[in-house]
Amino acid sequence: MKKLLLMLVLCVITITSGCNLTETPGERNRRILLISDMQSKMLVDDVDYFLLIERSTRLSRWHARVGH
Repeated sequence: MKKLLLMLVLCVITITSGCNLTETPGERNRRILLISDMQSKMLVDDVDYFLLIERSTRLSRWHARVGH
């Protein structure tokens, strides 16, 4: 019974606290703009690779991860 009560309390605490992603509208817009800019640069890389304009490589010059 004690284990059940402990599990119930832990579940309630986990659900109520959770992992909140608090992001302001400005931060969201900045993230979306960075993602679309990165994707457009990678598209140019892919087109260059397809048309054999650049040397053959699987690496991109553009960083795929943007940190804070």
